[in-house]
Amino acid sequence: MNPRKSMFLIVAGLMLVAGNAVALEGDFGVSLDSASVLDSGVVDTTAASVYQAALWGQLFQTTARGGSLDLTAQGSYRYTAERPYIFDLDLLRFTGLFSAALGDGTAVELKAGRFNFSDATKLILNQTMDGVQLSLLFSGFQVRLSGAYSGFLLNPSSNIRISADDQLEANDNSVFFGPRRLVAHVLLGSAGFALQALAQFDMRGTGSEIINTQYLGIVGTPRLSPSLYLDYDLTGSYGQSTVGSTTTNLISALAGFGFRFYAEQLAASRAHVKVTYATGFTPVVLLLNNFSVEDFRPITQSTIGLAFSPRLANLLYLDVGYSLRPFFRHPSSILSNIQPLVGARVFFRDPVPYLITGTPADILVNDLNPSSAALYLGTEIEAGILARIFSDLGLSVRGGVFLPSAGGSNAFTSNRGVGFVLKIEASAAM
Repeated sequence: MNPRKSMFLIVAGLMLVAGNAVALEGDFGVSLDSASVLDSGVVDTTAASVYQAALWGQLFQTTARGGSLDLTAQGSYRYTAERPYIFDLDLLRFTGLFSAALGDGTAVELKAGRFNFSDATKLILNQTMDGVQLSLLFSGFQVRLSGAYSGFLLNPSSNIRISADDQLEANDNSVFFGPRRLVAHVLLGSAGFALQALAQFDMRGTGSEIINTQYLGIVGTPRLSPSLYLDYDLTGSYGQSTVGSTTTNLISALAGFGFRFYAEQLAASRAHVKVTYATGFTPVVLLLNNFSVEDFRPITQSTIGLAFSPRLANLLYLDVGYSLRPFFRHPSSILSNIQPLVGARVFFRDPVPYLITGTPADILVNDLNPSSAALYLGTEIEAGILARIFSDLGLSVRGGVFLPSAGGSNAFTSNRGVGFVLKIEASAAM
């Protein structure tokens, strides 16, 4: 980590102690997490497990008028069969909340160090990085400014895969640090409507492909009734891909529209339905000005499904889900926290290129049928249960089945079989 940044966090911690030793609170602990996945997919059945032990600590101090100062750190040891030992710094964050800093009913929040940065949709950016975030909070409105750098993250901990070089390095054990990107994010608005802008700049300097991308969009979750929320987002992306001495301009878009339903009185029910569309199609006339028909390129790669999770490019999918807590009024904390869930996702290729040019979009999956123009890719069905067995012990069991459109004139080759995934996660805190 940058020495100046480390010094800043150390000084901040000392200031907490010096400012008011009586009000200073501290806590620490150990958390244990495991995730095991049994995957029966295209060719054969595979199993993988991840085990992590983390040590965390926190210093906390309240300040005048409801403000606070917080210094939190977490380091972990992670084991997988591919990488038997990964020691990582997961979190090193100073947070200062300054109430009424800009007048009554306002607050200023400052975060600095290593922590999670995300955009409002979490489909474009969702990654732990090193940086600073400043939020100006007003009644029903906020302004958030963020800047971060990803070059100090360990390669296995980085989910930033934008260029061809990034993809090649994803599973390369000889690469110690992840892709180097400088990321900026601005958000202005409220829960109902917000304008956000993001940009990432490739800091490699050299490589087979250097990519810079910028994003501008609107996003919101306005409340339509006591239990119903609208969920929408629309983002346009502009980028520059440089290979050798040639630079190509990239245009793409991401859009989503759906609803969220919350009803505590109906066994703490949660439901959602949303259509998401990621396209890189641009009219042919733009090619005359060196604009490219190009995939949508988020800064981080999101996990869309359980048994089938393609990259968010040239893709249209419907996502529905429902969960409840059938015993949420039961006096037993174990029973009251049992949460069954069901869901489904229906996947299609981006239909626009085929409808206009007759050529189907490439969704970046290895076993697509090269002679097929089918738009329907398949359906994933998911079911599971979440449980908080004790206050410091949680368990999650989820299963997914992907029914592909395979064989004949369908989207996938006949080698693509029905995919099954069973994922078991457990977490404990001490």
